Amino acid sequence: MNKLLILGIFFLHIGNVFAQEERKVPFSVAISSHIVKYNYKIDAAYQDKDIERAEFLFDSLVTNHLSGTYMDDFNVYPLKGESISLKDYEKPIFLITSASWCVPGIGEIPALNDLVDRFHDQIDFVVLFWDSKENLKEKAKEYNSNIQLVYIDEKTNHDSHIINKLKHALGFPMMYFMDEDKKILDIRKIVTHHSSESLSNSYNIHFNSLSKGVSLLIANIDVSTEESSEATEESKKNKDGRTDEERDIDLEYEQYKRERDSINNKNR
Repeated sequence: MNKLLILGIFFLHIGNVFAQEERKVPFSVAISSHIVKYNYKIDAAYQDKDIERAEFLFDSLVTNHLSGTYMDDFNVYPLKGESISLKDYEKPIFLITSASWCVPGIGEIPALNDLVDRFHDQIDFVVLFWDSKENLKEKAKEYNSNIQLVYIDEKTNHDSHIINKLKHALGFPMMYFMDEDKKILDIRKIVTHHSSESLSNSYNIHFNSLSKGVSLLIANIDVSTEESSEATEESKKNKDGRTDEERDIDLEYEQYKRERDSINNKNR
């Protein structure tokens, strides 16, 4: 009976471990599982010129299947220096995927630059170009120096699996918001507007959109900090590294010694 009980506890523990591991679903696995069905439905929506339904389908895909997954690791290339692995970024990440042939709204980059000035100490802002180094050089002068501009040339990249998923599954330009563990908090499309918008209106449109992503990351940092603070307080309570049960046993032993010494003193 005892053996069966021990085996039951063992398998329950193993099952819990696997359940925890299964919750860390890679982004590439999640997108691969749902992209075919999503493309079929969204193509039909666009054929019917039902933009509202297309937006609903995108939001549903992200909310129900992609948020909470973990971005696969891959290498990107800066204009100078060696390649950078995604896992090397230590802060929460505001990732924008783009290309030199994407035409941003006139106020998009100025709005992004201003947000980066305010929050680059807390967030890693990364703009990833599906492009060549030469094309990135032409665009670099437009961006804030605190933005990490990187590129991937599909002709030479060594992470083709995740790169294909990132570039071709959802399209671009796109925004990905990840915590420091590369857990995806949300994915959003870059807002678009008519090319006739003035610089002032375009700036406000993009600033409002981009700042929502920043707010999401900052709010997540605050929650993580609060949880960390609570864990630290708990750690202080248990700084000797012992469990409550071990401390109770020690207290009982100390009480026993006092009682024993008291009896010995009386006998003397």
